[in-house]
Amino acid sequence: MLDYIIAHPLYIPFIILNIYIIYKVIKMVVGKDQGRDDDDQDGGISNNDNPVLDLPPGVGLPTKESILNVSTNID
Repeated sequence: MLDYIIAHPLYIPFIILNIYIIYKVIKMVVGKDQGRDDDDQDGGISNNDNPVLDLPPGVGLPTKESILNVSTNID
């Protein structure tokens, strides 16, 4: 092995360069996954709770008061 290194002096810098490139690629791949949130610009569930409905004229959204004021007669 020593004879090969002496015959090819660029062998060691080539190995060091390859190790550095592999390290950087692994660091980029791992770093890309960390710190990402599912609610970023690329998708996820929005925080808007109000639905957008295409209702015909004269029809409105139900209110919570009308749902809560349902009378139940328990006699």
